[in-house]
Amino acid sequence: MRVRSGVAAALVLATATAGLAACGSGGASGAKAPFKIAFVPGVANDAYYGSVACGIRAAAKKTGSSVKVQAPKSFTPADQVPVVQAVIATKPDVIIIAPTDSKALYAPLKRATSQGIKVVLVDTTLQDPSLAEAEVTSDNVEAGTVAAQTLAKLLGGRQGSVLTVNLSAGVTTTDDRAKGFAQGLAAAPKLTYLGQQYSNNSVQTAASIVSGTLAKHPDLAGVFSTAAFNTEGTVSALKSANKSSAVTVVGFDANPPGIKQIQDGQVAAQVVLKPYDEGVAAATQAVNALTGAPVQKKTETGALVATKTNLGTPEVKKYLYSFTCPAG
Repeated sequence: MRVRSGVAAALVLATATAGLAACGSGGASGAKAPFKIAFVPGVANDAYYGSVACGIRAAAKKTGSSVKVQAPKSFTPADQVPVVQAVIATKPDVIIIAPTDSKALYAPLKRATSQGIKVVLVDTTLQDPSLAEAEVTSDNVEAGTVAAQTLAKLLGGRQGSVLTVNLSAGVTTTDDRAKGFAQGLAAAPKLTYLGQQYSNNSVQTAASIVSGTLAKHPDLAGVFSTAAFNTEGTVSALKSANKSSAVTVVGFDANPPGIKQIQDGQVAAQVVLKPYDEGVAAATQAVNALTGAPVQKKTETGALVATKTNLGTPEVKKYLYSFTCPAG
């Protein structure tokens, strides 16, 4: 999709096109609310998933349905699979989940559907999402493209190398962000793209990647980080090398620490997704599937870019990630 002028406008277009998608068939049960909704986020203590949970609760409240959140301690299938197994044992009506791996979570979720528990995917997805009633996510390829355009603009025609620090292979959202970034950076011929390296969810590994890249490529001008772990490691490595002012960082983190990184000048920009909107959409489609109403099989929400300049604007503040749910 061609990016129109204006960062926010480009990503909002993804939301509009999602509404044109054909609706899938709803669930056949025709059950009546209230329902037991289980939410399994990618990891505990992450304000992004806190905002998703707020959206789920807001939509569930309309039908009097309950929401129980059970989260793994780390963003890995090794920790998430046992959580899913425990959730299945509680026999919820539906599991809304952000899979930590596109393949490893298929079998346990298939076990859930075989027991009559419906599944809705939120944020991340599966390599084969056919078992799910619906998918709700952001257009992460488009978001990655805009991240590249943002970085190129911030560098202002400067020559140099650019690196992507990614999370781990098999995480659909971050893989798509890296893909979109590579596509977007192709339009900046003065910048040499070094490709991506994986931190495997480790702040220390991310820091080591950036330190090693600085040693090999002293012309490093920019770093694109696909997730909060990577950004934290990147900031640490640049600080240790006294390169914070020489290397421009664009990240994907509107959690409180990510916002502080902007305020402190450690990160030039953060791509901000709309997890609250994702939560509302996921719970809405879950209830539709349970009641037999039409289900939209795939919904894509928009995103925007936060910088020190626009951080205090209502549009950006509205979407900063938080465990505190909006009133109402």
